[in-house]
Amino acid sequence: MRLIWRLIALLLYAGLAILLTWPLAAYVTAAVPGNAFDSWQNMWNMWWLRTALLEGVNPYFTPMLYHPQGTSLLLQTLNPINFLTSLPVHFFFGLTAAYNFAILLNLTLSGFFAYLLAEDVTGDRRAALIGGVVFATSGYLLAQVLGGHTHMTAAWPLPLAVLMLRYAYRRPSLVMIVLAGAALALNMLADWQYFLFALIWAGWYALWMLFAPGTSQMQAQSKANGVMGRISTILPLVGAVVVALVLTSPLIIATARVAAVTPTAATEGGPDFRREQSLDLADLVIPSQIHPVWGSLAEQAQVYKANTHIQNKTAYLGVIALILGLLGLRGRESLFWLVSMVLFITLALGPVLQVAGWQSGIPMPATLLFELPLVGIFRYPIRFVVLAVLALAMLAAYGTLWLLTGRHGATTANSEPRKAQRRAGIAAWILVPALIVLLVIDNLTVPFPIVGIYIPSIYHELAADPDDFALLEAPFYYTTSPFYMLYQIIHEKPLVGGYTSRRMPYTILEELPLIRMFAYAEPAPDIIAQDMPTIAASLFDYFDIRYVMIHSAGGALQFTPMQEVAQAAAGGAEPRREGATFVASDARSASGLLRPLTLGDQEPAGAVLTYRVVPPSDPLPFLGIGEGWEAPEEDGTQIVRTMQADAATIVIYSAKPRQVTLTLTLTIPAAESLQVTIGATTLTTIPLEAGRQTVQVPLDLEAGKTEVVLRSATSGTVQAEEVDLMFRSTP
Repeated sequence: MRLIWRLIALLLYAGLAILLTWPLAAYVTAAVPGNAFDSWQNMWNMWWLRTALLEGVNPYFTPMLYHPQGTSLLLQTLNPINFLTSLPVHFFFGLTAAYNFAILLNLTLSGFFAYLLAEDVTGDRRAALIGGVVFATSGYLLAQVLGGHTHMTAAWPLPLAVLMLRYAYRRPSLVMIVLAGAALALNMLADWQYFLFALIWAGWYALWMLFAPGTSQMQAQSKANGVMGRISTILPLVGAVVVALVLTSPLIIATARVAAVTPTAATEGGPDFRREQSLDLADLVIPSQIHPVWGSLAEQAQVYKANTHIQNKTAYLGVIALILGLLGLRGRESLFWLVSMVLFITLALGPVLQVAGWQSGIPMPATLLFELPLVGIFRYPIRFVVLAVLALAMLAAYGTLWLLTGRHGATTANSEPRKAQRRAGIAAWILVPALIVLLVIDNLTVPFPIVGIYIPSIYHELAADPDDFALLEAPFYYTTSPFYMLYQIIHEKPLVGGYTSRRMPYTILEELPLIRMFAYAEPAPDIIAQDMPTIAASLFDYFDIRYVMIHSAGGALQFTPMQEVAQAAAGGAEPRREGATFVASDARSASGLLRPLTLGDQEPAGAVLTYRVVPPSDPLPFLGIGEGWEAPEEDGTQIVRTMQADAATIVIYSAKPRQVTLTLTLTIPAAESLQVTIGATTLTTIPLEAGRQTVQVPLDLEAGKTEVVLRSATSGTVQAEEVDLMFRSTP
């Protein structure tokens, strides 16, 4: 009978997953749900993991992004769990089907493991069905589908871990402790944030079992044995955490090291980003804006978060789930779940209390959490809501149990007279389906926004080119960035830049103003005097960048200097132009969602201009700004940089040996000397006078990158306003 009930539960949650994301299942190989933004990044994750598996390389480092240096993916939402669970689908039906399968499977398993947990908590399979429905149909999970956050939809390891911790506590053994630790660690394969949540839950559960009023025989016996007896009861939980940390320690240590050298790990988005991505108390009672009926009302009610994406502001607990949860509070056993819900809502509130947009200024406990090592890179406190919803699901199961039996504790077949059991059975056939329907209506998302996959023909043509070369898609730090990841799945060529969960340190971006211009589609004023159109072909050819694509998004096609540089690199040839993508939903509001029941003919959006770089017959050396300089700033009509300390670097890239003269226009407040070195060799020491002056340094360049270090006798006083190269001859 247990197996039959579990099969019924699995089919129920699979059906709900298909229903609430419809019409996705009808276009499983041709479209994806949501706003077609992070969807492409997470599809790329699955493609890259398959590539790494087939090539036998480290999946946490890729040479396909941030060309030519490559980049770590330890801070990326790589979510290997989705790749692993969808691998057979990926093999037989392709990447798009695998991506959609992962989403449907995640929703299904989230309901199923919440069902198993609720069955363990209440002892009633009928009530457990409702607990699973509350979790699987929650506004939070469905909003993550809209946002393309497959790593966040993979929430099912959380109820699994909670369940295994309960088993380890009640039936402690080495096997059970290891299994509970493995269940905790499994969350790391979904997302490191969920692993953090699971560890916090384990600690909280241990504290509750240590100090809260006991209800079990084990707790009663432990109290009789004093403090040590109570501590002994939570040792299995401690052991499970240790096992989880041991299993995940290689990833944790490696991630901590990368985070330490990634300036944007904790600060990307700005100083208020974490507060903006925190729970507002009003969010708990405002329905999801994906709802087809009252989504527009929710948009008006949530005007205080008008510019926040729906997936980052949906925390609706649900009217039906809250009513059931209130009914479930009648028993003492439900107290733990109530306090758990309050605890994780409190953490979701982030650094300060917010109510309907009002900034109270009252600091919240999560502020202390963000000061912990590595936890500081966590930027979305609202995601703690997932465990609050799980706790509410258990309360709703208790409430359903009370409606069915008038009891709150675990039930058995002999706990009621047979006639009463029959009446309860009949009532259950009416009540449980009715509650499921009400819960679905409360969180309805049909028709779910979907968008078809469009790949411009140029990328298919590049895929057929067997040569190794890179592409520069511009602007590569803009909202079009995820599309480049989608296109890379087709052409399989390295990209300059890339859309990663954190912007990683990128040498050529920091050194070369021309690359910065293409990154942001805006001017990149600096002290380098070289003419960009003149050096463009040499620069692109040096880094094996064969194609430059300029996309219309963000007004890039109106920024003519970038097109002029690209056209100069293409030898003056006109670009090829074609459509870039389809119009997709704006996931910031209900009014921005596109939700047809059929895919139909989608409206094209944007354009891409393709320039093929013509390699120069005599490539020119070009300059970059190395370490040791302040950021460029305006000084009247002049752009200047100041040395940060007593040394700063000018870099020179040259495809072949060259004899050049480095020309520097400097300003200093008092007379001193400037030492010029390459490696361990001092080339010259130049006496400088107070004021503005130009100095020249003859250089014999070797092929490759040359770092010219300027050393000043006094730190922070040398100001450069122009750096240039004069070409003498080629040896």
